[in-house]
This record gives sequence, C-alpha cells and structure tokens, in this order.
Amino acid sequence: MKKRKYTLSVPPDDDDHGISSIVPPEYIIYFSGFLDLFGVSMILPLILPQARDLGASSTLAGILGSVYGSMQLFSGPIIGNWSDSIDRRMSLTLVLFLSAVGYGLLGIATSIAMMFLARLPLGIFKHSQGISKSYLADFIPAHDRNTVLGHFNAASSIGFILGPMVGGHIAELPGGFNMVGLLSAFIFILNSGLIWLTLPSVKPSHHLNLAREDSVTSLKKLNSDEINFSPRLFLDSLKQIDWKDLWDWFLIKFLMGFSVILFRSNFSLMTREKYGVGAMMNGYLMSFSGATASLAGFFVGRISNRYRNDYKLIKHMSLLLTFTLLGLITSPNMWILVMFLPILSLATSVLRVATTSLTIERGKNQGIGATIGLHQSIMSIARMLSSVIAGVSLEFSNSGPGILALFSSCVALILLILRPQDAASKRKKNN
Repeated sequence: MKKRKYTLSVPPDDDDHGISSIVPPEYIIYFSGFLDLFGVSMILPLILPQARDLGASSTLAGILGSVYGSMQLFSGPIIGNWSDSIDRRMSLTLVLFLSAVGYGLLGIATSIAMMFLARLPLGIFKHSQGISKSYLADFIPAHDRNTVLGHFNAASSIGFILGPMVGGHIAELPGGFNMVGLLSAFIFILNSGLIWLTLPSVKPSHHLNLAREDSVTSLKKLNSDEINFSPRLFLDSLKQIDWKDLWDWFLIKFLMGFSVILFRSNFSLMTREKYGVGAMMNGYLMSFSGATASLAGFFVGRISNRYRNDYKLIKHMSLLLTFTLLGLITSPNMWILVMFLPILSLATSVLRVATTSLTIERGKNQGIGATIGLHQSIMSIARMLSSVIAGVSLEFSNSGPGILALFSSCVALILLILRPQDAASKRKKNN
C-alpha cells in the first residue's frame, strides 16, 4: 500500500484497533463512504415507484419523498452537535446502524404507512457522510484536507454510480423491492461493524468540524450532496442581507436550482409513468446520470477559465439548461432523453460553481458568511419542496415536473437578461 505523504495532525488512539496501523484510517473511511452511497443508491430509485405500486397517488408519493429531506433539514444541526460531543467513531457507528433500521423497515414494508415509518429514522439519522467528513477533518492536517475529502467524495460517488444498477436488477425479481431494502440494511449493518471494529477513536475538534460552522464559508462543502440547514443561521442571514441589492440574485439562484432539483426529484417515477421504464432500466439511467455528473466535473474548470466573467458564464449555461430541459420534456422516447442527460449534468455542474463564485462576489459588501449561508439555506428549502410539487404536477401530466422546471428556468433566464448581476454589466445598463 502506498505510503501516505502527510502526517496526522491529531493522531488517533490505536491502542484497541491495531488494524489502523496497517490500513490508514482514511482508507477505511473511503470504503465506508463507498458502502454508504452504494447501499443508498440501490434502493433510492425504487422508493417512489414502489409507493405507487402500493396504491399511493403521485402527490402522496411526492410527500413521501419530501419527508426525508424535511427531517434532514432540521436534524442536521442536532446530529452535528451530538457528534461533536462524543467520540466520532461512536457517532458514526450509531448513525449507520440506525439508518440500517430504516432500510430494514423499507425491506419489510407492505403498506404506504410502513414506508412513511421507515423514512423517519433515515431522515433523522442518515448523516453518515457529514460525520465521516468531520472524522477525517479531525485528524487530517489542513494542507491535505481538501485532497483527502476529494478522495472520499470520489469513493462515495463510485458507490452511487454502481448501486442503482445492482438494485435495479434485483428489483426485477419477485419481491425484488423488499430484497433490495433488506440488502441495503445489511450493507449498513456491515458498514457500522466495519467502523466500530477497525477505526480508532478520534475526539472531535470543534474548530475543524465541517458539519456546521465551516459549511457557511467552505466552497467544497457548499457544493457537496449534504443537506445542511440551520433555522438560526437562516434567520440571521435574512436580517443581514440588503434585499434592495440582492433580491434579484437570490430569486434567480432559487429558480435555477429549483428547476433542476424539481426535474430530478421524481425522475424514476416520471420515466416509469411516461416511458414505461422498469426498475432495471431506471437503475441504469440513474447510474448513467451519476457517471456523467462525475465526468462533467472535469470540464468545469476549463469552461470557467475560458470566460473570466461569472455572470456571462451563468447566462450562457442558463440558456443551455433551458434548452436541455425543453429537449428532455419533449423527448419522444427514452433514448432521446438519455442523449440530453449528459448536457444537463454539464450545465448544472458549471452553474453550481459559477453561481457560488458570483454569490461570494456579490456578498462582499453584505458579509460573505451571511450571503453564503442564505444561499445554502434557500437551496435546502428548494430540495424540501421539490418532491411534493413534482408529485402534485404528475397528477396532471407525466411531463408535469419537466414543464414546471422549464418554466422556472425560463423565468430565471429572463431575470438574468433584464437584471445584470456583475458590476460591469450593471454600470453599462445604468449608463
């Protein structure tokens, strides 16, 4: 095994876990992150279609999808504070085990009520990705932290790409959904045992915690897949922002982000209702989307460097996003839809980075912390609302979520044109 090129800033206690002297703790966390998202993504595309099979309306299925996100919003700070107060290994072991309970309940669910019950422990305790990052941050030196967290995200992403394919194949078997749920529960139990038996104890270092305070100013954290929301931070940010100057930008950012989240929130249900796609093919579609999103990340820097103007880049990518959404909702068959998915991944990847950069630039006079905090909170609220709104729109049309997403994107693009967001364009417009 290749020797690490850095030294630990806060050495773990290896007295009871000799394996960490052979396998570095961060490698164990990488594998744990892979197992985490592998187990999640196996069953994620199957939940809403299964709810429909059990008799739920599209609206009720959308509410089921929003339960998890809603509980994550408010349980995040609580679990984060709790993980700061005890041994990080213990907190990670417990959240993985309690998440296994949720997936186990999904595995034996025979009614909508049981599916709602299963989402409760998952919404409360499924913060394993954030705690894993905090564990790494507690002992990895600052100059190596971004590299290590990047490796963790990469390992986790591989799990998210492979999981839907495996889950989709199993789901095609008789009682497949229940088998996938129980297999996901087993993976989480295995993961919790791995953490408890192999990882050394690391006492939390509050100044290195990534789950709460640093999420306000950390660009990497802001662009991660974690949902972070603090009611206190949200209210404080509202008070600090000069709304006369920034209302249009936050509205644009919400509309753009909401359009993508809305389209993707009930994607597996939409493809089944519109194209008759089965569980296996939906699994491949989600894996393909995950792979293209990962590949798109390699092009973000090159595209951004060519522009040197975030506002111009955002305007062009918003135009691309709008036409891509139009292509997606008018696709006559699944294969045309597949052709548009890589373009959607590229546009959203570039927009995520460019809008964050412009938010920081616009927030210099307001306080970057408050501006970024509000930016993050707004997108968290969009995630919470999107599943319900998509579910309601599916009651009227199989293309309902896509149509609303396209409308949201069009309004954002119009506002971008009418309300320039960079200093040079504003001066030119005013003159």
